[in-house]
Amino acid sequence: MEYQHLDRVDSPEDLRSLPSKKIPELNLEIRDFLIRNTVEHGGHLASNLGVVELSVALHRVFDSPRDHIIWDVGHQSYVHKLLTGRRRQFRDLRVPGGLSGFTKRSESEHDAFGAGHSSTSVSAALGFARADALSGNGAYTVAVIGDGAFTGGMVHEALNNVAPDMRLIIILNENEMSISRNIGTFARYIARIRSSKSYNRVKKNTTSVLRRVPLVGKPLFRLGRWTKKLFKNLIYHSNFFEELGLFYIGPIDGNDYGMTERALRYAKMKGEPVVIHLHTKKGKGYEPAEKDPCGYHGVAARPSDESTFSRAFGDALSELAGRDERVTAVTAAMGVGTGLEDFAGRYTDRYFDVGIAEEHALTFSAGLAAAGMRPYVAVYSTFLQRAYDSIVHDIALQGLPVHIMVDRAGLAVSDGPTHHGIFDVAFLSHIPGITLYAPVSFGSLRAIMEKTRDASTTVAIRYPNRAESCEINAAFYPDGDYENFGIRAYKTEDADALVITYGCIVSEALAAAELLRKEGVRLGILLLEELKPYDLVSDKIANLIGEGRPIVFLEEGVYDGGAAMLLAERLGERGCLGSGHRILAIRDHFASPESACDLLAYCGIDRASIVEAVKGLLSKVDKN
Repeated sequence: MEYQHLDRVDSPEDLRSLPSKKIPELNLEIRDFLIRNTVEHGGHLASNLGVVELSVALHRVFDSPRDHIIWDVGHQSYVHKLLTGRRRQFRDLRVPGGLSGFTKRSESEHDAFGAGHSSTSVSAALGFARADALSGNGAYTVAVIGDGAFTGGMVHEALNNVAPDMRLIIILNENEMSISRNIGTFARYIARIRSSKSYNRVKKNTTSVLRRVPLVGKPLFRLGRWTKKLFKNLIYHSNFFEELGLFYIGPIDGNDYGMTERALRYAKMKGEPVVIHLHTKKGKGYEPAEKDPCGYHGVAARPSDESTFSRAFGDALSELAGRDERVTAVTAAMGVGTGLEDFAGRYTDRYFDVGIAEEHALTFSAGLAAAGMRPYVAVYSTFLQRAYDSIVHDIALQGLPVHIMVDRAGLAVSDGPTHHGIFDVAFLSHIPGITLYAPVSFGSLRAIMEKTRDASTTVAIRYPNRAESCEINAAFYPDGDYENFGIRAYKTEDADALVITYGCIVSEALAAAELLRKEGVRLGILLLEELKPYDLVSDKIANLIGEGRPIVFLEEGVYDGGAAMLLAERLGERGCLGSGHRILAIRDHFASPESACDLLAYCGIDRASIVEAVKGLLSKVDKN
């Protein structure tokens, strides 16, 4: 597809040279490009359609990379990428080693700060603004943050440290959505500011009148700012941002290009910390996304009606809640993503969406558990990292029966390193008192949830973002006996070598077994659906494997501190590894390739790597 204006924009300089009257046509071309490419290849669509005007205005008003534009989360930075020379790379968007779906410093000098998690932009922006103030280089820093991300506690910690000498502009992009619709007191407050016509009319009219007074207009305007604030406080009250000493502009229509650019130029002229409050429409310009911004937040190739582990968890939790009034569900703005829509509708008083606040979600759940409830916290593995202290200090240390449901476990092939769920096993494994499970089927997920419902300590259950595998079920649950989970065996009796693994990466082990069978090598597999306590699991494994066969440990997670390392250590102490062993896991990197590739192969945990490891171990046995 050829575009009259977009094809000529390979840098912010090209954009600034475009006549102002052509900007509306450019905006239409950008939306067409986003829809065509994202619908075809997948990606975040609705959020990017909403910030077209803002993105174009930012790069016409500010001088990136000298000025720093920092996008919160980063999933709404597609237009920014288009305008900074990455249009031709969109064919590899969200492919491992291709164009990242988020901002990434190594990808472009225009990506001032990498992001993938929410609510980091204001803290990072303060760091840039303070560094610029110290160096005296006169650069501006702009943080673009949504009202959903504004519910995150880090934002308010950062606002507490804003200083008047900073050339800092915070753009609050209110679209009333994060992924799900925003919930909470602050989200309602933001909407109330926007809807308060009387507040904005007084502010606008007072400024306009004072500026037109001859001779004494400007001095009176400066005095008038104090008088106006006092008058407004008495009648309409001040707003949150002005109380913090930030100059507030808005709310304005962020999809009106002219208004948006004027607001940015005015904020730049102020030379002090400014908040610009924009109201944009998520999915703007694409009717399906406007009607269903939640459904079009992320566009994927997978059919929307396909059953996933998230939905299976949500269904199972609803069943438990129907039988146990203590069961509650907690999510940090990810109710839809974690499969809790049905639970939210059926058990409204026991469903808690706390906003983008994972730390609070876990400690809140600790409070629920301490008061006698049975909370299930549904959180993506990558976001669970943000609540580590809450798990250690508030939950595990007190031995509280909180269920931590770890969604999106394993590699996030499309979203990349900011979303890989590869650290949770390692950091949960060394916390005392936690039991850790990794079901590979919907049936075993339900069985584990049922068995642990009355557990007296903390339970973590991890599962991937995918449907269950018929192949895995056939290999490990041919009889459908999901109640008998724990350790499942596949062709281990007369095997020449064994693979010990957990999670859905076992499909690679099954494929490797088939490849080796064709070469006359018999490979058995032990699938672990219970990982911790490791001493107990190691005893069970030792009883099953005996001695004399080499073992490959396979893990879709980090090597250091991971389950494979811990199990190998314990099995070695029991004398079970005399014929040699190898650990295939992600070793000391973030699984972030620089060029397009197969991610499992890049990490050395694919079927070919298993075959190579098995052959290498068997050859050593033969030599001995």
